[in-house]
Amino acid sequence: MGWFPKQKQWCRAQVTKICGVSEDNNATDGPGSQTSIKVEVKRLDYGDTACLPLLNTKEMTPEMAVLPLQAVQVSLTNVTPVNGSDWSEEAVGWFKTMVHNRTLYARLYPQGPKVTVELFLEKGKLGAMRRGAPLSLRLAQNGHAKHSKLKNVSLVKINTVQLKKKKQDSAWEKYLISCYTQK
Repeated sequence: MGWFPKQKQWCRAQVTKICGVSEDNNATDGPGSQTSIKVEVKRLDYGDTACLPLLNTKEMTPEMAVLPLQAVQVSLTNVTPVNGSDWSEEAVGWFKTMVHNRTLYARLYPQGPKVTVELFLEKGKLGAMRRGAPLSLRLAQNGHAKHSKLKNVSLVKINTVQLKKKKQDSAWEKYLISCYTQK
């Protein structure tokens, strides 16, 4: 369990790693300093992580441990990173900007133990199609992802990083050619 001061509540949590160790020279309970350990914890029913003082954690009771998890790990459907298997910092930043402090609406696609989702910013009528393009499509249209349904469509903008690299490569080629032709 972990005490989350921002939410002012105890939550089921799992310690995932040590964030850091520091000396507290302002300790009043004895001579010298006191060691302060911070640990990263994952809130089991929300899926987010935070660094907490170790003193803000305690062992989970057996009754709490047997409750089913309330959070499910999902991934966006129909999209993959532009360059391989890792998302670029630009893609992650764009996604965080789009979802931060917003209510999202999801369409779930369970596939065995794995669940993929389409996320929407707008709510549609009950039972109707969601309004607006899903975030996965917007992610691809902004050049941050490959969308499986856009393979042959020219809606995907060229990623700014790729464009800069092409310009740098072109400038480098021109420089090399100019050096070669001067001799």
